[in-house]
Amino acid sequence: MPVPPPLQRSRIFDGLTDAEREQWLGRATRVTLKRGETLARQGEPARHFYLVETGFLKVLQLTVEGTELIVRFVGAGEPFGGVVALGNAPYPVTATATQPSVMRAWTRESLATLLAATPQVSVNIMREMAAHMTDALTRVRELTTARVGPRLAQTLLRLARQCGERHPEGVLISQPLTRQEFADLTGTTLYTVSRTLTKWETMGLLQTRQRLVLLRSLPRLEEIAGSDED
Repeated sequence: MPVPPPLQRSRIFDGLTDAEREQWLGRATRVTLKRGETLARQGEPARHFYLVETGFLKVLQLTVEGTELIVRFVGAGEPFGGVVALGNAPYPVTATATQPSVMRAWTRESLATLLAATPQVSVNIMREMAAHMTDALTRVRELTTARVGPRLAQTLLRLARQCGERHPEGVLISQPLTRQEFADLTGTTLYTVSRTLTKWETMGLLQTRQRLVLLRSLPRLEEIAGSDED
């Protein structure tokens, strides 16, 4: 059976032959999620490693005060649950499906067997976890040093890289997001995000379509992301 395109492009399989990828997928089970369904909960024992085939996950972390923070989104071809490769650790975050999604899942035991046969995947998993950590640190720096405008522009550009689709008028962020979710990702208020998006729409930098955003001027957004303007 041919490997689905999102899995063919997954960085988790970098350096593997087609036969090795088939071996990995042959040991995986298929998990389907409805919109709003939870894949894993923060604090639960991490027993499965997942790779998104289709759909989108929202990754949240619960603070000691009981507030849910959006950590990141996970799209097609991206992994979740790499902590399983580190030993007996709990999931540090909660993952829920923001749209109907299909996962490939490996148990802790099957993952250990496959990693022994193809250790390159261990390197790939660690690389992805390091990238997530770097992204989290970048967001912390942005929250403490950048004004709202640059933070929102940086958020839009990150989403464009992750789930952007080419469009005749620019790049369409294919994942539907509420303005409250943009506010959570940017670390500001719903009012401020709404005001800024409306201003940029008037300027022709983007266009909002229900819960989708079409970025019409990436160069200008990149300028804003590197500036100190609101």
